[in-house]
Amino acid sequence: MVYGLALCFFDVRQSIYGFELHRSCEGSLIFDRPVGLTGRMPLARYESIDESLKTRILDVSKDEFSAHGFEGASYNKIIQKIGISKGSMYYYFENKEDLFITCVIDAFAHATGGFDFAKASFPLTEDKPTYWNSLKAVSSKQWNDVFQHPVLMSLMRQLVSLGSDHPIFHKLNAECEGLSEYGDIMAILEHGVEIGAIRDDVPLHVLIRMNTEYEVWLMQETQEGRMNEQQAIGKFFEMFKRLFEARR
Repeated sequence: MVYGLALCFFDVRQSIYGFELHRSCEGSLIFDRPVGLTGRMPLARYESIDESLKTRILDVSKDEFSAHGFEGASYNKIIQKIGISKGSMYYYFENKEDLFITCVIDAFAHATGGFDFAKASFPLTEDKPTYWNSLKAVSSKQWNDVFQHPVLMSLMRQLVSLGSDHPIFHKLNAECEGLSEYGDIMAILEHGVEIGAIRDDVPLHVLIRMNTEYEVWLMQETQEGRMNEQQAIGKFFEMFKRLFEARR
């Protein structure tokens, strides 16, 4: 969430998947959402396979992508290490891009506790300072979670090195639209608009796209050693607030 690296993946458009927003008796936002991927990747039949095989597929694939990068990793070598037939692998995944995207989303979910929005029960407040403090707290936690997860950081480096114009980014964007966490993020931002904390003179999806470019740059600066992790976390939220905060 503040989405820090969640939004780094999202070229936010109108989601074709719905979400429901509820008020708890304590006055918090509670989100209904399914578990796991709800988009187009991997192929639907992947969800029916044994959990131990799923784990092996993802573990082997993450190791190979981390060691050799997306371009350098061999799909055939991954299949051989998993110990299944090529036909079986193509039965579950269309291609290497499909597998890589699945690995990225799975690694992000494990690193951040599945985005953790529903568990956090984002406070439904009318107070703008409280709203912004809550965003900052969740943002900082998720950035810290990601930085402490070496597998995800390795996959993130692969994404950044490919560049936002690479076809895999477009596929990842399309898949992330199907994640229910997208609805969680938009609900929080829309609530901010309603209470006057988030600006309403620019569409949210435009602001998010602008912010995404900044996030990618922060990742590049961190990877290349020109900025440490805590500096990146601080600069992210500083820019996010500057970009999204309602103009007086």
